[in-house]
Amino acid sequence: MQTTLRINDSLYREAKAEAAREGTTLTRFLEEGIRLRLGQKQKEPFKVHRFRVYQAGKASTHLFRNLAKIAEEDLEKHELTKLGLRKAKR
Repeated sequence: MQTTLRINDSLYREAKAEAAREGTTLTRFLEEGIRLRLGQKQKEPFKVHRFRVYQAGKASTHLFRNLAKIAEEDLEKHELTKLGLRKAKR
């Protein structure tokens, strides 16, 4: 939704500069401030997915199709865990 706001000039400049320092837009910066003021919890933009880590220094003998299959299996395990059909590893 778009709206027009009247904001004090120095407050606007301060907010815009802080948003830039944080690497976000002024809109997102203001939305976050409103959420905080309203006491609402901000939703996470994404969920963390853990990928397999291979030991450094050793050449991988996996072909691309093998890596794709491993990634697909990991994704399936992750989805089953999200649905509660599999226990999460800690």
